[in-house]
Amino acid sequence: MSFKRKNPGNQSIRRQLTFYMGLFVVLPLCLALMLLNFYLQKVTTENKINNETDLLSQIRDNTDQMIEVTNYATSMLMTNKNTLKNLRILEQDGDSYEIYQAKRELSNDISDVESSVLNAVGGKVAILTKKGYMIGSYTLSRTETNYEKEQWYQEILENGRKITCSANIGTIFQEMTIYDNVQKYFYMGREILDYSGKNLGIMLIRLSEKKIWGKLAASMVTEEGGALYILDRSNDILMAYNEKYQKQLKELKELKEQEIVKEISDNEIMTGNLKDDFYYMEGELENTSNKLVYLVPQKVFLKENRKILQRILEMLLLVIGFTVCTMLYFSKRIAKPLVEVAQTLEKAPNGMAVLEEPQGSFQEMSKFVFCYNQAGKKIEELLGNVERESRLKEKAHYEMLMSQISPHFIFNTVNSIRIMAIKEGQNREGGNENTEKALEALGDILHAVYSNKNGMTTVGQETALLKSYVDIMQMRFGSSFQYYNVIPTELFYYEIPAFTMQPIVENAILHGVKGVTAGQIIVSAIEYENNFVISVFNNGNSADKKKIEDLLKGEKNQRAVTGIGLYNVNSRLKLLYGESYGLIYNEKVSNGFEIWIRLPKKITESEER
Repeated sequence: MSFKRKNPGNQSIRRQLTFYMGLFVVLPLCLALMLLNFYLQKVTTENKINNETDLLSQIRDNTDQMIEVTNYATSMLMTNKNTLKNLRILEQDGDSYEIYQAKRELSNDISDVESSVLNAVGGKVAILTKKGYMIGSYTLSRTETNYEKEQWYQEILENGRKITCSANIGTIFQEMTIYDNVQKYFYMGREILDYSGKNLGIMLIRLSEKKIWGKLAASMVTEEGGALYILDRSNDILMAYNEKYQKQLKELKELKEQEIVKEISDNEIMTGNLKDDFYYMEGELENTSNKLVYLVPQKVFLKENRKILQRILEMLLLVIGFTVCTMLYFSKRIAKPLVEVAQTLEKAPNGMAVLEEPQGSFQEMSKFVFCYNQAGKKIEELLGNVERESRLKEKAHYEMLMSQISPHFIFNTVNSIRIMAIKEGQNREGGNENTEKALEALGDILHAVYSNKNGMTTVGQETALLKSYVDIMQMRFGSSFQYYNVIPTELFYYEIPAFTMQPIVENAILHGVKGVTAGQIIVSAIEYENNFVISVFNNGNSADKKKIEDLLKGEKNQRAVTGIGLYNVNSRLKLLYGESYGLIYNEKVSNGFEIWIRLPKKITESEER
């Protein structure tokens, strides 16, 4: 299917102005705003990533510092001679005072460390001996948990003095009076060794979640979504800030397999995407090799982008609306003067008018109106000159045609009278009566010819002249034909050029009914709304249509049909009234010959007065 572009020249100027302003103003503006939107979203996303990365880095650094402080404090406690001595005492069997005293001293040492060093990080310490004693700050008890078979216990023994993190360590603190069911904690464990490397028990550490996350986590995790996790090497959760993403918690265990995009930033924070349109950041803790993970739905993470897009779209709609209204207003204002001028010219006769400068027009329109009026004056002058020259040419042509009709008509009439006089001279019995009548008729005809100054007459006067001419011809040819004139008298006052019907009747007499028995010539007329038609019919010889059309166009010798020629009559009528008027050959007549004379209905000036 092919589409043909409509010619812009056929469109209104206002439509073209609107089209081109929309194409070169509104469209580039929309594209610019869309590019601005993409740029702002990109910048906002980068800023959001950088901001969240910085916040996650601060949380990670804060966690590393807390672990480092805890590690330092517990190391001091673990290497203290008095601590090691008391732990050796607790390896003894029984329940002596010495054992009790050792537990008391260990509890006091732990209390001192918590109040002096670990107080700033909200840390709590407990020692679990090989005999099952649980010793903490102001806590002396024996555990009922079979901890030796627990995986976390075996990992602590395997890692030695290195920190081992496990959420399951919390089961030991649950047996102690220092456990808080409301707050959540981060748990670590370390093996206690004497100088010979012998195991004397394990040290368990609990850090406050509030101290680890701080206020930074609240700015990253909102009510709309987001979560923070500390994962161990097996991607098991050690501590979480917001646990509502149960499905995503399972996916975190296979984080490496599900990541789509992964980029390592300068501060070693890895970013990527999870399925279900979740975005994550991951950073490794320095002291424990655990991972700090930030998980957030992309719709929450890119909330600012959506706001920017919404604002851009709102701005775009406002700009488009304002631009379209402005464009329509100015296009109307620019096009209005042109439209007014075009309407004035459209209503003007012949497309010519004296223009007035429209209100609110511009300088170019003023110049156009001035130049058009000047050109109009010159055109009117030229048209006047052309019209005068045309009238002179038409007058000369008309007079030439009349000069051809009158002499020929008079010559033929006089020749007919001469022939009649010769016949009457040969026949003395008839006298000169017919010659006298013929001369009388000729006088009437000559009076009609020379009394007509402008070459125009009425149908009634032309009918009377035609009757005088037919009388002469009947005197010449006798009763060989009959003449009937049935033109309605109400048409007698209409204008007709002189000698319009006579040449056609002459043609009917000399070439139509000549030699025909009982010849008939009938002149009639029919009136229409704006014109009337005179019919000249004879029942004599027919003529070929092509031959008649050639004669009317002057392409052949007209005298072959009539002495004055149908061409001159037809030319006069078209010259006077236009191409829609003149002689028409009725080709439907098979027996005879008929010519129609089509004329406009016009009352002569003398009749009007």
